[in-house]
Amino acid sequence: MYHSPHIKKRKMRLRYFFLVAILFIVLSGAGCYRQPSLQDLHAARPVLSSQSIIRVNASGQGHHFHRPWQKRQPSSRTAIGTITSDSLVLVTAELVADHRYIELERIDNRKKSPGQVEVVDYEANLALVRSIEPDFLQDMKPLEIESTTGEGDMLSVWQVKPNGNIIPGQGPVTAIEIIPYLFGHSFIAYRLNSSLQYRGSNLTLPVIREGKLTGLLMRYDAQSQTLDVIPAPVIWHFLEDAANGAYQGFPLAGMKLGSTEDPVLREYLGLTEVEGGIIIEGIIKGEAAEKAGLKPGDIILEIEGNPISSHGTYEHPLYGQMSTSHLIRCEYFVGDRIKLKVFREKAFQTLELILERRQSDEYLVPPYIIDQDPRYFILGGLVFLELSTSYLAEYGQDWTSRAPINLVYYQQNQDVLDVGEREKIVFLSSIIPTSFTSGYENLSNRVVKSINNQVLKNLEDIEKAIKSPINGFHRIEFEEQPTII
Repeated sequence: MYHSPHIKKRKMRLRYFFLVAILFIVLSGAGCYRQPSLQDLHAARPVLSSQSIIRVNASGQGHHFHRPWQKRQPSSRTAIGTITSDSLVLVTAELVADHRYIELERIDNRKKSPGQVEVVDYEANLALVRSIEPDFLQDMKPLEIESTTGEGDMLSVWQVKPNGNIIPGQGPVTAIEIIPYLFGHSFIAYRLNSSLQYRGSNLTLPVIREGKLTGLLMRYDAQSQTLDVIPAPVIWHFLEDAANGAYQGFPLAGMKLGSTEDPVLREYLGLTEVEGGIIIEGIIKGEAAEKAGLKPGDIILEIEGNPISSHGTYEHPLYGQMSTSHLIRCEYFVGDRIKLKVFREKAFQTLELILERRQSDEYLVPPYIIDQDPRYFILGGLVFLELSTSYLAEYGQDWTSRAPINLVYYQQNQDVLDVGEREKIVFLSSIIPTSFTSGYENLSNRVVKSINNQVLKNLEDIEKAIKSPINGFHRIEFEEQPTII
């Protein structure tokens, strides 16, 4: 039987209306249907508060270490910091490095205030910023520290859009391990898998778990969608140390450790009847381990009652097997006394180690020079510098293979070299063409041994040495060819 298109459409509408009416009656009668309220929608989302985070804008200008009198182009950086219980703002140290101006910008009302760095640790990549206006952060709410995060836990990365909306990006913790932070110093870190769509130009972002701060984003690889996060244990140590107003930093033991997993080595050391243990391969002169009486060849079996495995780990109550570097650097503070059970010459000893920290300028080759002008001395067109890792890093990301090999040698072996009375490595970095430097145009990167027969301990000694020329000439002696000019 033929039906017109109009009749077919009418029948279809009636069937649709009939089904919807039945569905509504069934759901209403069962008490299952209810129009979701605005409160329901908010309750389903994680609690996001602009009262606990703040945008930090920083302008900076570093130096060219190969031309230390010249500065780089100014740069601008932004980050999302978190409020601490002392009304300070926690950010990464990378944000404030070589800063010229810092500005705090509230997310809730866009008000701004100048800021200043209160505490900074470039090794742990953390800094605290204070508002110059005392009441600027008064009504803001600090975030508590969450310190029970483990592998597999879901974390939320708080991304902030330009309009102030907070967008959480979720991701699981895939690994907890020791990784390099800045300038070769290594600490524990969380590694996450997540995509950050709204990171924008923010250098760092807060990482949240159950409404508490569990970390700060340090690095993000968009290609692999992996995030490296400065975790709660490092943040807690930093804040606890900074709380008394006399920040000292993360301690070091001053020794190089090696594995004892090789069964032949264990038999040679007499460790066949002893479990675990890690061998001291080197002691840094004048550092904590030497002061404690430790020696190369000693086997450390326990640190403060924690058994040490043959590959240098201990059993952490939350993370499982963890490197002893975390135990020393994050579980204790500078000045703490820790007991070490040591196996030496097939006998057991207990030694006490007082933890210390070596500042950057105390290294033979400083790992970084930040927030200060690099030092240099020009003598008749000869440019002299003190060697630093910052200088070597200007040869590029693979500077260990591109920088002058003689300078890299000093940097990588500085803790085991016998350099006599030297406090720093003074070297001729480059030549400025003058009437005095004719013929020396190709000289560069030569380590200076002495000037006018006076051994140089540091850059200041040049000024003293040139006051005593030899027969009217300055006699400069190098470690490399040409040995004397």
